[in-house]
Amino acid sequence: MNYPRKPELIALGLLLAAAAARAQTAPAAPPPAPATSATPVPAPAGAGSAADSDQELVTLPAFSISAQRDASYVGTSSLSSTRIAVDLLELPQSVKVLNQSFLSALNVSMASDILDYVGGGQNGQLNWTPGRMNIRGFTGDADYVDGFSPTAATALDDAIYERFEVVKGPSTIFLAADGSPGGIVNKISKSPSATPETSLTLQTGNFDGNKATLDSAGPITRDGKLQYRAVISQSYYNGYYDNVYMHRLTSLFALSYQFTPNSKLTVKGQITEANWPSYNGLPVDPRTHYVIDLPNTATQDFDAPLDWRHDNVHRVWGEYTNRLNQYLALSVRGMRAFDRADRHESIAPTWSEGTSTGTALINGVSTPVTFLGGKWTNPATVGTSESVAPVHFFTQNGTTFVTDSWAGTPTYAGGAIPRSTINADDAHTTYNDVQADLNFNYSSKYFTELLLVGGEHRDQPGETETWKTGVSASPWFPYAQNTPGSTVVNYTTPSAYQQTVSLQNRGYALETLKFWDDRIIASYGVSRASNFSSTWNRLTNAYQGVPYHLNANLIQYGLVLKVLPGVSLFTGFNENFAVNGTGTLNGVPNSVLPPKTGKQHEVGIKTDLLNHRLTFDVSYFDIQQQNNTVPSFPSDPLNPNVLIPGVVSRGFDGDWTFKFTSQLYLMGSWANYSAKSVLGAAYAGAQGGRFIQPGTGTVAWASIPVDNTAEQTESVYALYRFEGQLRGLQIGLGENMQSKRAITDGPNQVFWGYVPGRTLVDLSAQYQYNPHVRFNMTVDNLMNAKYIYAVRSEDIIVPGMSANLKFAVTYTF
Repeated sequence: MNYPRKPELIALGLLLAAAAARAQTAPAAPPPAPATSATPVPAPAGAGSAADSDQELVTLPAFSISAQRDASYVGTSSLSSTRIAVDLLELPQSVKVLNQSFLSALNVSMASDILDYVGGGQNGQLNWTPGRMNIRGFTGDADYVDGFSPTAATALDDAIYERFEVVKGPSTIFLAADGSPGGIVNKISKSPSATPETSLTLQTGNFDGNKATLDSAGPITRDGKLQYRAVISQSYYNGYYDNVYMHRLTSLFALSYQFTPNSKLTVKGQITEANWPSYNGLPVDPRTHYVIDLPNTATQDFDAPLDWRHDNVHRVWGEYTNRLNQYLALSVRGMRAFDRADRHESIAPTWSEGTSTGTALINGVSTPVTFLGGKWTNPATVGTSESVAPVHFFTQNGTTFVTDSWAGTPTYAGGAIPRSTINADDAHTTYNDVQADLNFNYSSKYFTELLLVGGEHRDQPGETETWKTGVSASPWFPYAQNTPGSTVVNYTTPSAYQQTVSLQNRGYALETLKFWDDRIIASYGVSRASNFSSTWNRLTNAYQGVPYHLNANLIQYGLVLKVLPGVSLFTGFNENFAVNGTGTLNGVPNSVLPPKTGKQHEVGIKTDLLNHRLTFDVSYFDIQQQNNTVPSFPSDPLNPNVLIPGVVSRGFDGDWTFKFTSQLYLMGSWANYSAKSVLGAAYAGAQGGRFIQPGTGTVAWASIPVDNTAEQTESVYALYRFEGQLRGLQIGLGENMQSKRAITDGPNQVFWGYVPGRTLVDLSAQYQYNPHVRFNMTVDNLMNAKYIYAVRSEDIIVPGMSANLKFAVTYTF
């Protein structure tokens, strides 16, 4: 569907006209006072420009980074790799920090879209989840807040964050027993400030723009020791897709008290209430093997109140830091969080996957066989017979396997599609996490030593009540979208009622030695993780499976050589470990799955040259993951995960920035790598990988491409700040390219083909009318390209939105 571009052009014209009017009437600004090395010059209020050279200020104790009105787009220090503030040039791992100025300029609809401008990063498989992000070919829950990983069912409002720290690859010390081996995104929430300032922002837009945000901070006491931060943001809009909306209220409240110059306590609380639809994209049409021929706005889900989702998030967390003496600093952190996620959704998948037994004509004889794969039938269940003799089959241990069952003639002729996936459940999760770190530092004439020792205790119980018995829904009519629908749910008799226990204890130590005036930096870290998990079935009053312990010893090491001022060569190794829970293992449901393990070797170069005007990072990585899991589809609470052998990803990525002039700033990223999913001997309990892949018409024996992963990406974002009569106006233009992406079955064992590559252009404009009033405009997909946003499986493919204008005004007082 094409939309006229007049709204974008009109809004841009209004910004330019306002700037010109102000230039004609405003008096000339006085020349700035000369700056001294001892007195930093603050960025103009609301400037949000990468052209300003204010650097992030690393403060003591070394467990925090204060942005100090930092107007640069990218940061120079990170907490999310070693748990202490470290200059990026001294890390033996790739980390990119995106500051509030860039988040505000980009003004993304989905938090994962910020990865479009990170080398090796891209959006994940779904557009509504908080942590489904793809980094270096691995899609996982990469969502962390201030070093914690509490549960949330929906993407939270980014109005409460001040920067994103993107760690590429696993992290033994920071998050040893969590996350994707491709990396994580640690979102740093806004903190109290000594500078009093309150701003109110009102925004509207084509699809997802209606939003109001109040952000206030400042000191409470005269001595400035007690400070506060309060952020309240309300989103209320109808989305681009049919039956899609977002009603979300997010609030963040924070207090901090500076006991002494070296000791500080910060406490934060968050409440989020979100109501949004069940949106699951469009399926592959079994007749064509392409996305079903419907408008990009179409959906297979019912409108509310038939299909819906709800998420209620409560969080309280805090941190106490104290530099005990010149050698030792202490940090104690803790979070208690609660999330209730309830939903009803009914999906109409066009393909059924897995294995089934039946009969087929083998050499003219009706023979019992096991079909590998699956095919469209009506209703949508796995086929149990072949009307003709199969072309490809083999016999192993007395069982005949049919390998071309994907190629059976589909029975779908364009009519109604049964809703074979219906979920009605209510999930409650509690998150309790306590962390403590000691940082010892010592300097002598010949070396500097940093020793971090710490531990973490996490308790995350949960329960989920599910209703599938007595659940029914009318079919989906793809070509008659207005056909009335109906659903029936028996809420008196649950089909499943689980209580889960997840306990994790870990200890870690990281030793860093700096030699030769800090030109050589060597580090070595160890982590010991111990996990306990169990699932109690409240319907049978018995354990589902057996309670189990899993332990892991992990290491990391690295070496950084500062060969020239501002030039570092680095190499590093990192591991991670995660409990996979229960699922199907060798055809047996409810089995304890082996833990997920990931390893990364990385080597590269980092530069920071010309007085921070030019930075360039490039690295080669080799990531190998074993025992990957994906959620079962259709979702089955009794068997929630599917185990696949693993993924191997190797290649190059990089990031760069260049302050071309005082007015023009450029930043970019790129990646070129290969990510492949290993085909194992056990897919859904049978001989996976030996059936004919629908995307190629042949058997794939070793590996297939990873779902929803563009192996070549490139992006450039340019910001231009006007001077003279148009002073106060800045224009940003971003371009992002992704190559073709694979469509797989989700477990990455069945390959269906590719969605084409796409290039998107985003526009931002900001005009500071006076010290109190600022106008902002962003246009996502400026060229109105038609593209696919994400792929989860052959049943869930998400089209991208058309050009999306958002216009906002901010008043600061």
